[in-house]
Amino acid sequence: MSQWAAKGKFNPASDSIDMPGTFNSWVGSSTLQRLGTTLVYQITLDLDSLTVQEFKFRINLDSNRTEFRNGLNRWFRVPSHPMTIKYMFNNFDTTTVPMTFKCHMFYQIKAGHFDPHPLKDYLDMAGSMNNWGAYDVLFDLDNDSVYQLTLNLPRTLISPVVPIEFKFRINGNWNTSEYLNGGPFRTYFLQDTIGGIQNSVDVWYNNQNPGILAPPWAYNLYIQGLYFIGQTLTGSYTYEDVNLKPEGESIYKWYRADSLTQVNPELITTDTTINYVLDTTDYHKFVAFEITPVAKGTGDSLIGKPVRTWTGRIGGTGIGELNEIKPGIYPNPVTNIIRFTNLNHIQLIEIFSVLGQRVGVIALAPNPGKITFDASNLNKGLYFIKFSKADLTFSTIKFIKN
Repeated sequence: MSQWAAKGKFNPASDSIDMPGTFNSWVGSSTLQRLGTTLVYQITLDLDSLTVQEFKFRINLDSNRTEFRNGLNRWFRVPSHPMTIKYMFNNFDTTTVPMTFKCHMFYQIKAGHFDPHPLKDYLDMAGSMNNWGAYDVLFDLDNDSVYQLTLNLPRTLISPVVPIEFKFRINGNWNTSEYLNGGPFRTYFLQDTIGGIQNSVDVWYNNQNPGILAPPWAYNLYIQGLYFIGQTLTGSYTYEDVNLKPEGESIYKWYRADSLTQVNPELITTDTTINYVLDTTDYHKFVAFEITPVAKGTGDSLIGKPVRTWTGRIGGTGIGELNEIKPGIYPNPVTNIIRFTNLNHIQLIEIFSVLGQRVGVIALAPNPGKITFDASNLNKGLYFIKFSKADLTFSTIKFIKN
């Protein structure tokens, strides 16, 4: 309350602070306790984790002396661990400048990548101004899939040369952040707000704006089937289109090569479907599945970029399988934890759904010892585990998730 007191609007000798909010039906909390002779006031609350709460600070239980009287409430998503949060009354602080972050999540919600339910997913912002991971959560204040947050940033960050850097993240996780595959951070040159300048960014998550035409793309490529002569391989992938156009007649191609580094692999002209039957020509070679995603409809941006994935080396009848004692798992069916056995010489463990989507991967060091995998978040159903060696031979095991 130091700067509010400096404005002559708070007298620590006679005034008190409380917090009306959703957690107390807006009646108000007990008064906050002053820390010694400072003008810092605090209260400890026991709130249900993962709930979203709204509140404001108030002087002397007087509704006419509530902060943001003509504005929005404060919002806070309660984490699953104890946490200390700090605020300036009415966000008034002459040592900082406000900056508003807005991020449109319409496409992520529509595509199923983000569940807006308060107990499901949340959106946060991590950047150079909050040590790359403070609990700065954005909220959909207007129920329009636009999530926003206003921070008071130190004036020392104002610079025409050095920008602040940041990214938006789903569930505070760098594995679900924007530009996951090494893309750049967002940048912004913070300005002084004297003279009416407002610092703000208004963007779409991953720049995926359905209002701008963009080609579709395919990912999560996987080749289902056993890699030896006479077996049928099936290409598997996930299709997406930011303009929400359904998939049309995507283009499938199969290739063979003597090595995974061969510059110009041989196009297999006999099959242009999603399935391919291995024949004697493929023996001891590698086979690739390629998908060029095509959106249904008319207009621009209907064809995406081709993407490709490879098998291991093709063997004769069963030659592609590991010959020594095969890796194993227990228990099977599994409820939570999978435990692996016989991992000698195994370098990579991959877990796939029946649709070919890779849902887990473990890279192993030499002589890994006991290795486990937490399967508690997997949906019930059938899965495959693929154990791969350095020479690209492999073994597969099915398991059921209860």
